Amino acid sequence: MPARLQTLGHLRLLDEGGNDIVFPEKALLILCYLQTRGVSDMPRADAASLFWDDSNTAAAFANLRQTVSRTQKRQRELDRIYLTFTDTAIGLGPDAVESDIDGVHDGACLPVLAATLIDDFLKHVKPGNRALSSWIMLQRAAHMAILRGALLDKNGQGGTGLRQARAAAALRLLESNPDDEEVRAMLTGRPAASPILMTAQPPARVLTLQDADIGFARPNPPRVVLLPPVTTLAARAATRFSEALIEDVTIGLCALRSISIIAPHTAAQISLQADRAATYERHKISYILETRLRDEGDHHSLFTQLIFFGSDEVVWAERFPLSAEGLARSRQMISHQIAGSIATEIERNELVRGDYEIDAKAYRSFLTAQGQSKNLDLRDIRRARKSFREALKENSNYAPALGGLAHNYFLEWVLTARGDHELLKQAELHAQKAIEVDERLPSGYRELGIVKLYTRQFDESAAYLDRAEELSPNYANVIASYADTLVQGSRPDIGLQKIEHAIELNPLPPDEYFWIAASASYALDRYEDALAYINRMNDKQPAHRLSAASWAMLGDRKKARLFVRRTYESNPDFDFESWTAIIPFKEEWQRKHYYDGLKKAGF
Repeated sequence: MPARLQTLGHLRLLDEGGNDIVFPEKALLILCYLQTRGVSDMPRADAASLFWDDSNTAAAFANLRQTVSRTQKRQRELDRIYLTFTDTAIGLGPDAVESDIDGVHDGACLPVLAATLIDDFLKHVKPGNRALSSWIMLQRAAHMAILRGALLDKNGQGGTGLRQARAAAALRLLESNPDDEEVRAMLTGRPAASPILMTAQPPARVLTLQDADIGFARPNPPRVVLLPPVTTLAARAATRFSEALIEDVTIGLCALRSISIIAPHTAAQISLQADRAATYERHKISYILETRLRDEGDHHSLFTQLIFFGSDEVVWAERFPLSAEGLARSRQMISHQIAGSIATEIERNELVRGDYEIDAKAYRSFLTAQGQSKNLDLRDIRRARKSFREALKENSNYAPALGGLAHNYFLEWVLTARGDHELLKQAELHAQKAIEVDERLPSGYRELGIVKLYTRQFDESAAYLDRAEELSPNYANVIASYADTLVQGSRPDIGLQKIEHAIELNPLPPDEYFWIAASASYALDRYEDALAYINRMNDKQPAHRLSAASWAMLGDRKKARLFVRRTYESNPDFDFESWTAIIPFKEEWQRKHYYDGLKKAGF
């Protein structure tokens, strides 16, 4: 069998078993160019100027000669000749190579095109000059034109397979061009609308799918990705249900002219990325819909949440109970409700999104700082501070960075455990400035509530956090901070309920969540639970003191002393008496309970 050249997505050469054939990347590009253009050879001079820097001819020819040498050596090792070389030209070799786009041409049937064109041509190739970049863009445009022509062909046949192909093709085309009303009409089954402002709906009402196409087509519409549902269910019917549901919601949202939907294939690839945050930033994604289907014995439940990426905030969440025998019947109702709720919440959040994304450079620095703040490591916290300050250099009134900087100072106060009042003062000043700049953002109130907690102003803390939760009822970070206030305010039972709710909203939370849950569990004499929460932290070092106290209360002095030693190893200047004096417990019983555990451990 001939080798196969993959040009959509990653550029690869595959053997008959689908395994990668190691081959020089530039040689693969030349092979791709010759095959795509349908020519047997090209002049060496053209290859040098197209695939290398065309402003430095000597360097381009030198790089070409190196690639020719490496390719010839590799072909001898493979005992194959995919490319031939003369003094003046490069041509296709005698060993045949198929291409994944051989079937992409005018007149090809829609199911083949929809199944093939699920990714961009040479998506991960970084062109070194304008000529190569222009050629790649032309090929991508040609692919979309062929796909669009096949989709809109009035002579297409019916059937379930073709309906699925039409949906897949339309979603792919709308991802490429959200303004294509003819394709949108094909997908939604409604007449193509003219870009006229229609009646605006009251913001409190959840939009139905019949209302979904109202409003302006924004010049910079937010991009939304619907991740494939997470399910632990073995039941095939439940799996089919969840997949079909996401397809229904995706199609329903395509009626909205005010948002841009990521195609399902791209969404599936995003869900597999280790660093999703970097992927969301690279794809300029504003909102993420996550769904989880759970088997709860005699019934199922579907948990959905819409996350605003800029603040890592859950702007909407809902749980839908499902009867095991009624999955198919409930699918349409739920998909309409989810799509309508997403439409409503994105409209509500657009002013907030503008606050985050209006300044591209500041937003980029802010996102960098957010990523650096994930771990409770002092070095990362200080790196994040530098990034927050870079955002404020771009825009001194950038409220998200002011709130982030406030939280950054607080985290250093916690991690250094020295009772440095200047750090708390800086946290308070930046939180107040964030509220002054934008009183609609919950982060400023959240940070001010945290500062008030650790200065023992418990009622003020609860009031600010209550305001933050009022502004954003599903913002997991706000709920987590509120839980911390309740725990420190000697209400660990209610605090534990809140932090468990925050973890449910944010299933992959920062370490702070588990630290708060562990503190609540310790206060409730649930020491094993406290250690279990600590064990879920990526960086357990900040909770060494709590681990020591928990092991001591369980009677294991050996393990308790191990964590005492680790505390002093990581923080040689730690002063036990000074630190316990500033722990902001509201009631004396809670402070004494923790103090006794730490003393038993050996502090």
